[in-house]
Amino acid sequence: MRFVPSGFTKRVFTPALAVVAVSLVSFAVFLPALWNGFVSWDDGQSLVANPNFRGFGWTQLRWMWINHLMEHYVPLTWMSFGLDYVLWKQHGFGYHLTNVLLHSINAGLFCWLAFAILKLACPVEATRSQAPLIWGAAFAALFFSLHPLRVESVAWVTERRDVLSGCFYLLALLAYLRRFSNQPDQPVERKYYWLCLALFVASVLSKEITVTLPAALLILDVYPLRRFGTALGQWFGPAARWVWIEKLPFFAVSVADGLMTLYISLSHRLADSIHTMGWIPRITITVYGMAFYLRKTIAPRHLSALYPLTHHKTDPAAAPFLISAAVVLGVSIAAVALRRRFPGLLAVWLVYTVTLLPVGGIFHNGNQITADRYTYLSCLGWALLAGAGMSLCWRATTFRSPGLRVLAAGFAVLLLAVLGWRTRTQIQFWRDSETLWGHVVAEEPSALALNSLGAVYFDQGDSLGALELYGRAIAMEPRYAFAHNNLAGAYLDLHRLNDALGEFRTVQELAPDFSPAYNGSGKVLRLEGKLDEAIRDYERALQINPDYADARENLAEVLAWKRTHPQP
Repeated sequence: MRFVPSGFTKRVFTPALAVVAVSLVSFAVFLPALWNGFVSWDDGQSLVANPNFRGFGWTQLRWMWINHLMEHYVPLTWMSFGLDYVLWKQHGFGYHLTNVLLHSINAGLFCWLAFAILKLACPVEATRSQAPLIWGAAFAALFFSLHPLRVESVAWVTERRDVLSGCFYLLALLAYLRRFSNQPDQPVERKYYWLCLALFVASVLSKEITVTLPAALLILDVYPLRRFGTALGQWFGPAARWVWIEKLPFFAVSVADGLMTLYISLSHRLADSIHTMGWIPRITITVYGMAFYLRKTIAPRHLSALYPLTHHKTDPAAAPFLISAAVVLGVSIAAVALRRRFPGLLAVWLVYTVTLLPVGGIFHNGNQITADRYTYLSCLGWALLAGAGMSLCWRATTFRSPGLRVLAAGFAVLLLAVLGWRTRTQIQFWRDSETLWGHVVAEEPSALALNSLGAVYFDQGDSLGALELYGRAIAMEPRYAFAHNNLAGAYLDLHRLNDALGEFRTVQELAPDFSPAYNGSGKVLRLEGKLDEAIRDYERALQINPDYADARENLAEVLAWKRTHPQP
């Protein structure tokens, strides 16, 4: 006697229905993000105070395609922001709605992709019944989309880059798999090949991290497509030649984007970090990150918008690196040892490693050692493995064991419910700047987080509260020029002129080319009646940054005052 009627199975357990259901569930879980606002973590510089993207006129489009604001070249992402502005102006609701919709679409696309890959990996089982594959694909997609690690990419407006590039990335993979072709050993059909390439270009123009797609395609060629054959010697034989040749345009796009990124890095002096950070710390950062993201995928606790880079985490002799190295080495050995019995594990591990390379320690810059947003594409494979496990479990619990199947389904629902609940909790931390930085200070205290929370307090008019937080930031990192400059501004707001001038002078010693420090000291000197000294500082600020409007206005006012009030 069957547990589920076969006719009911054929009508209900369809990939299309699973795709729609996964997208709707994802949208429902992320719905609270629509009522979040912009936060002082790049949103201000990129959107709130940036008039250049507002609209679709020639001026705006030209800026979108030539700028590299905040060291990123992402013209398609800027075009999506331009569309948001046309529809919503500066109302944060619409920008969040676009992010949530894109993520929900990505969840459905990944469900479709997971079904295609599981079908290719298990061709014999697919001919018997597609239900285990559909359930496995749906579980994989929900595990991916409802995981709390996705919150940063979705609830943070500036990270539109992740969800938009992810959409093109997933579509490119689907095009490459040729809509679940049952002949993976055949060449890619021409129309799907060029569609895949076009979608890859679109993904790169949305965020640079997708440059690793060609490597992921080669890994797919090995498994589950098996286009290289089973023997290593066949990989470079005549039959495999076209598999390599067809990847050349993809790698050409990756190289071009890499050169663009290098140019941007040099123009913004980001490449200078190569000289200030040796290769050993970069290797330890890479290893630490690989283990970190795996650990957070399994146990998504204590998530933060900023994980500060500290010496303890990068010290090769310290526990964080040693434990991370043991995890990475252990997984690598297991993946290689089990490659014949479970080839999917090695394929996922390789894609995971390659996808993390652009954001790993080798190309590292900035104050963070890791970031939740870097898991948006890199952890797709782990979700796929979870779906494969669910599919195997569903197939193992045959119709004669309905109790075990109900138990497995109950566990899956419970796990997804816990992930969804934690995700909704995490979304609330992105509600506004004060909540965000307060949470970061509580989870991962750092000088940058304390300084950022202090800036929020200062903007709210609480100069004394800001003063305390700036002081804590400086105590944690005495040479943090931005915190000294903000502390000077708080002193100035409280009319403690001597303290303010002392802090501005400290900033000028720590960062001689930081023009706001000279503009600030000029303000103090002007209030003290030392106009000639104020003029020198304003001129120094303009010498560093000729486009500094505030310093130019201050200088003009002082010069005008001197002309109308000549000294006796």
